[in-house]
Amino acid sequence: MSPRDEVSTTSDLPSTSRGPVERWSMRAGLLLLALVVAAGAVGLLGPRKGETSATGGGRLLEVQFPSITRAGEPAPLHIRVTSADGFDGPIRIALCDDLFDDLDFQNWYPNPSGETGDATGLVYEFDPPDGHVFETSLDARSAPGAFGEIRGCTVSVLEKGAEVVSASFRTWRLP
Repeated sequence: MSPRDEVSTTSDLPSTSRGPVERWSMRAGLLLLALVVAAGAVGLLGPRKGETSATGGGRLLEVQFPSITRAGEPAPLHIRVTSADGFDGPIRIALCDDLFDDLDFQNWYPNPSGETGDATGLVYEFDPPDGHVFETSLDARSAPGAFGEIRGCTVSVLEKGAEVVSASFRTWRLP
């Protein structure tokens, strides 16, 4: 039997030629995949730190926060309060509750001397430092399964129950 006489096993199958819509859809999908891979390769999808600051009531509030984070990645929060007059009592810092819903809380450095919370947020009280600058850092990691944006998380410095200065930020959690 010669090769010409062989019977193909696919000769009776219908033609599956792609039309222009299918070809352009496949090209668009491949382009999207290439863009995601390229963004990841240059670090655009990895963890990032953001900074914000505000002044009010004789205080300067500076906040470093996780602007982009992923599950299991470090998501540190650093707060610095500067006062030209120093601090004559405990420093009370209020934080949005949404931030702690999606973080695996590790520890504060230094630790607060007290804490309270309600439906809108948490308030931490710290002993005053010697001098004009107070700093604290929260060691945390992004919780697994969290995805999306935390909008308008606010950090506020409180004195006598009233907000003196506050700064807001957003955090994106990627899968």
